[in-house]
Amino acid sequence: MQKYSHVFEVLKENGIKELRPPQKKVIEKGLLNKEKNFLICIPTASGKTLIGEMALINHLLDENKTPTNKKGLFIVPLKALASEKYEEFKRKYEKYGLKVALSIGDYDEKEDLSSYNIIITTAEKLDSLMRHEIDWLNYVSVAIVDEIHMINDEKRGGTLEVLLTKLKNLDVQIIGLSATIGNPEELAEWLNAELIIDNWRPVKLRKGIFFQNKIMYLNGACKELPNFSNNPMLNLVLDCVKEGGCCLVFCNSKNGAVSEAKKLNLKKYLSNSEKYELQKLKEEILSILDPPTETCKTLAECLEKGVAFHHAGLTYEHRKIVEEGFRNKLIKVICCTPTLSAGINIPCRRAIVRDLMRFSNGRMKPIPIMEIHQCIGRAGRPGLDPYGEGIIFVKNERDLERAEQYLEGKPEYIYSKLSNQAVLRTQLLGMIATREIENEFDLISFIKNTFYAHQYGNLGGVLRNIKEVINFLEENDFIADYFPTKLGKRVSELYIDPLSAKIIIDGLKEMGNVDNEELYYLYLISKTLEMMPLLRVNSFEELDLILEMEEAGIYDRTYDDLAAFKNAKMLYDWINEVPEDEILKKYKIEPGILRYKVEQAKWMIYSTKEIAKLLNRNIDTLSKLEIRLEYGAKEDIIELLKIKYVGRARARKLYDAGIRSVEDIINNPKKVASLLGEKIAKKILGELGMKFGQQTLQI
Repeated sequence: MQKYSHVFEVLKENGIKELRPPQKKVIEKGLLNKEKNFLICIPTASGKTLIGEMALINHLLDENKTPTNKKGLFIVPLKALASEKYEEFKRKYEKYGLKVALSIGDYDEKEDLSSYNIIITTAEKLDSLMRHEIDWLNYVSVAIVDEIHMINDEKRGGTLEVLLTKLKNLDVQIIGLSATIGNPEELAEWLNAELIIDNWRPVKLRKGIFFQNKIMYLNGACKELPNFSNNPMLNLVLDCVKEGGCCLVFCNSKNGAVSEAKKLNLKKYLSNSEKYELQKLKEEILSILDPPTETCKTLAECLEKGVAFHHAGLTYEHRKIVEEGFRNKLIKVICCTPTLSAGINIPCRRAIVRDLMRFSNGRMKPIPIMEIHQCIGRAGRPGLDPYGEGIIFVKNERDLERAEQYLEGKPEYIYSKLSNQAVLRTQLLGMIATREIENEFDLISFIKNTFYAHQYGNLGGVLRNIKEVINFLEENDFIADYFPTKLGKRVSELYIDPLSAKIIIDGLKEMGNVDNEELYYLYLISKTLEMMPLLRVNSFEELDLILEMEEAGIYDRTYDDLAAFKNAKMLYDWINEVPEDEILKKYKIEPGILRYKVEQAKWMIYSTKEIAKLLNRNIDTLSKLEIRLEYGAKEDIIELLKIKYVGRARARKLYDAGIRSVEDIINNPKKVASLLGEKIAKKILGELGMKFGQQTLQI
């Protein structure tokens, strides 16, 4: 190991004095052999990430701990996780001269990452970068793929599979990090990787079932809980909190997480200092959106009681406050959806699974065993908890056996999702556009190297799908004889589904003289696949929507058309400054979902503008629409909205009072304070370089 002493020195300098058993095992099996791939399947919190970091250090630093001029990729499934790793890696490795990059931004962007050594990104972003023919890919010598079991994901798995197939064709060491899966041998064999399975955990995990106020552990032990209240879930939470622990409660839906959080009240078990700090968190939550929405108010009320909820309906800023409050032990319990278990590193003492079924595709379906295992795997904080507990909350006797099967059962097999038509359309156009595929022989050679081919052997099914996709790309002028057209090349770079591009092109051609161009464009993009899922249309809304569509010169009639128009109306309200809380109530969505839909709309309006350029169409309205979507406002207040802490409501208030530019704000601090309040005025003026220190603004 003398040859690799620099790797262990770097670990020691970052506070790692001793490796954990799974980490030692991987080293012994040859992790530091740069030509050997690995698939690591070990429990949450057992040190998967550090295994990847050791491989990075080995490739990127030489024996003298100086950069080798090589690059390493760290691929994660979520942007939030990428941001977390970016901060951590910067702190650890920039002192050795390694430059760390975070690449999670716009897809149509050729970032210059040539001077960076560690690139943290998502599979989709890396795939989009490759379409811009990046010149630094040949310097990549190692790729760490976190949550590699995402290859099984219905929507995103195909992209990860294509990416891994490309990496396999390069001279790159691949380290796959995974939760426990049912068929790891099959995935390892495809990756030509050594499989490491280990069940060691830094904190012992007790698994059990909660029923009739008792925890029945799998080892036969039983714990009767005190009756703190008439709410069984509150009893289960308090039993842990009163002993100094904290809980995650996993629910099957966003609404379920909110309603469960509202039922829990830990106020009388909080210290005065905790109540004081939680009050500050409450104020922070209420200051994010102007004015605060119902979701903000509900979350703020929960925080006062030492409780929070966490799901995709919250904005990124809300989620960060909740996560930090939990890590600092101010928030004692978070009610969340299982997506939290796959994302941010938030361990607890007791992980409680409230639901084993969830609504999906029109009916209730069992949640996968793998997902439940990931949830309970969050239990046990190294250095903080003497043990962790994964508890399934059972409401009736008939679910006892099912709960036991979840706790003891083997996770499901993972399968290739490459036969998904949407994935094939996007990926085949991408590879033809970058000339990775120049003919049918190249195409079949690539497919033969995929996980799909490895798993199924018979390529008949996928080749039929591929033939259909190639025909579609040719018929719609994206390719000609395996060569990209100008349109095909641009659509590939925009990283949108070619079917969405066809919808946009057809819509632009059929547009004619519509009265309201903005509403029409918003309707057009709402019909694309990237904007799915759309808002639900209730039967009592249908007639009104049809009449409004006719008024706007749109004569489509299917349910999907009505849903697209309803989505367009929501976006139209957004750009016309309808108060956010009003939009949320009217369309029955949460702030985070609105933000996500606006982000997607910005991307698709930009893509529509780029396609319109190729068709020699006027893009003035589209250019303005892009900016208005960004800020959710009419054109006149855009300049004010570029200033931090000035939201839509504050900008309109300033504008209507005659303050219409940065200069106006700087020249009228007293007026700004009288309009917005002293506290916000100080923040805005500070942002513009005006320092007020401790003095107050005289109103």
